[in-house]
Amino acid sequence: MSEAVQQGVQGRHETVRALFGMQYELEYYQREYSWERRHVVELVSDLANAFLRDWRPDHDRQQYAGYRPYFLGAFVCHSTGLKKSLVDGQQRFTTLHLLLIHIERLLHEQGDHDTAAMVGGMVRRYAGGRHHYTIDVDERRACLEALREGADYDPSDATVSVQNLWQRAQDIAAELPEVLRDECLPIFADWLGDRVYLVEILAADRRLGWEIFETMNDRGAGLTSLDLLKSFVLSRASQGQTELNNAWRKMFADLSEFGRHVPSNFFETLLLARYAAADGSESEEIRRAFHEWVRVSPERVGLKIRGKDYRNFILETVVPSADQYRSLLNASRTRTAGLEAVFYNAANGIDAQHLLIMASLRQKDSPQIFREKAQLLAAYLDLTFITRTVNNDPAVQAHNFLEEVHRLLPSVREISSVDELRALLGQEAAALPNFNGVKKFSLHNNRRQVRYLLARLTAFVEAECGKPDEAHRYLGFGSDAKDGAVTPWEIEHIWANKYSLHIQSGVANEQDFQQVRNRIGALLLLEKSDNASFGADRYLDKLPNYLSQNLLAASLNPAAYRRKPKFQQFREKWNLQDSFTPFPENFDTKAIDSRAALYQKLCELVWRVDRLGFAKVVTTPAGRDRNPQRRKTHYGVEVADLMRIGLLQEGAALYGELRRTGQTFHARIVARGRIRLEPSGEEFGSLSGAGAAAQGIPSCPGWNFWQVTNPDGTHTRLTSIRKQAIAEGLLDQNQPSALAVSDTAIRENR
Repeated sequence: MSEAVQQGVQGRHETVRALFGMQYELEYYQREYSWERRHVVELVSDLANAFLRDWRPDHDRQQYAGYRPYFLGAFVCHSTGLKKSLVDGQQRFTTLHLLLIHIERLLHEQGDHDTAAMVGGMVRRYAGGRHHYTIDVDERRACLEALREGADYDPSDATVSVQNLWQRAQDIAAELPEVLRDECLPIFADWLGDRVYLVEILAADRRLGWEIFETMNDRGAGLTSLDLLKSFVLSRASQGQTELNNAWRKMFADLSEFGRHVPSNFFETLLLARYAAADGSESEEIRRAFHEWVRVSPERVGLKIRGKDYRNFILETVVPSADQYRSLLNASRTRTAGLEAVFYNAANGIDAQHLLIMASLRQKDSPQIFREKAQLLAAYLDLTFITRTVNNDPAVQAHNFLEEVHRLLPSVREISSVDELRALLGQEAAALPNFNGVKKFSLHNNRRQVRYLLARLTAFVEAECGKPDEAHRYLGFGSDAKDGAVTPWEIEHIWANKYSLHIQSGVANEQDFQQVRNRIGALLLLEKSDNASFGADRYLDKLPNYLSQNLLAASLNPAAYRRKPKFQQFREKWNLQDSFTPFPENFDTKAIDSRAALYQKLCELVWRVDRLGFAKVVTTPAGRDRNPQRRKTHYGVEVADLMRIGLLQEGAALYGELRRTGQTFHARIVARGRIRLEPSGEEFGSLSGAGAAAQGIPSCPGWNFWQVTNPDGTHTRLTSIRKQAIAEGLLDQNQPSALAVSDTAIRENR
């Protein structure tokens, strides 16, 4: 028996399934859940990447057992009777718990109740006449119950910790990659339970547990990568050590005001932006030990001659770059004049913007040039986000924009002037999809994106009519960064959720009613209290209340057009006289079409290329079209691949059925493998996205759900067609899809 065990300390690795089959409690002074969005995104992305490196679409449920394991670190606990008390590791445990709750609900939505029950056993257990959550904290119960049921929950009266818990759960729902919400979700659940490990350090009692925690976190802490980089650079600077040390310490202190990990994040960003391989292949190495990356190849960052180069690196590169990075962090947290797009991207989780912006900056750039470059690049990413959103391209998550940033990095590094940047982004913007998709766009599993779209359109109309631009408030941020106030705004359905009130509107059935009700033209943005007070009323009862709301809502009422000279000037300025139309008596499907057309025109104004500052390109770059679907990811097969080899054709009819309800759904394959729902006409970039939207649920195993309608009226599941292609070797997994080939050719033609 080891000395550690004799002294009451045991260490062993355990799977998530084994650990989450137990119950844990938190002491009162350790109950605060404080992880930020970036921590959640990092954990979810790491788990997804670890799973997807082995998963293939032809794998069965049993093959996950051979996938490579993934290690999530150590935690400290001690026994308290039937439960264990978490001393260290509750942030990770809580986030894993939230992820399991989300997976359980998605599995129920997909109809896989057996796997959902397996995951549910890791979420909570039944004992003593009631259910107990794995992390058993009473103040969290109402929030967790709402998450399990997919119900609404208002955290405004809850503790700060529970408010953060609810928000991070929304982040998990938004950032879980769509591929994991598709057919591989059950396999991912098995892998997460059985192939993800943590090391449990079990102490005999509370006192010993805290001694271990303090030893791990306070005593004898090793030098960080930042410490080692400082030592390496200063030791080779030869002279002026005091000046360099003071400059370094000030830089470190200024960045640390944003968080203790920010100085290290800055160096990772700086190295990845300007010096590392542009494709991101060195990202893991730099994040693991960036000091070692610099030490092994100092010439990569211009450190060739001892003394001068090392001194200049600190004073002329690190210090001014840190100031620029701080400006970006400030603009990400508080909307700043001239850097508004940086704030919008941060609100949408596009943190990769910092990497792209830092890559564009030069030592000689003035503060004005810095702002211009930052705003241009951030505006391009914002434009990419919104065009993908309205065209139902699934690539709107954090990892998708990291891929986009790495695609752009080589070009951005090569240019130095603002004019060159305008020209580059003009070319890129010309290849993005247009806003025609707005006409059919609707609310489904995209509430955050819809809210963002409505916030920007609402703020634009208000600002153009002489009122303050309050997009930040519509997005849930206080008008003053110091007061911390949050004004909640919600999506308002103009149609009340009562089919009986709209039978005369030409909607055939309840299913079609829900789809029409969720169309963008039938949506507004209202303050939460107002939305709750009359959201279920008839349209004519709502109309007087709309008049006192923002101008986009008020424009439904004829009174909004009387004695409003600024509103009239705005419509005349942008030729919107016919687009803005009041609806004094009824709001039917034609009215929804009219409003959708208005929203499209507003999108085209808000995100006009010349307003964003890009050089206008008359013709689309050679080989590019304006289709929103992105290049192929590394882990799967796409509809476009099966079209390329002739197993699917453009125009093929798709059929889906929910056996438990008898509901049927119809769609069609259109250009480049996109899926068009019928009869709505809304198009999607993936089978799962189309299936989920059609059913009104957050998750759908699209390849299993959709079937091709054959000439004789029979149906063949798309999984069978894909399986045939893989079995016959028609799809070379090492070859890019038709989409990828197209994008590669485009870049080579530039």
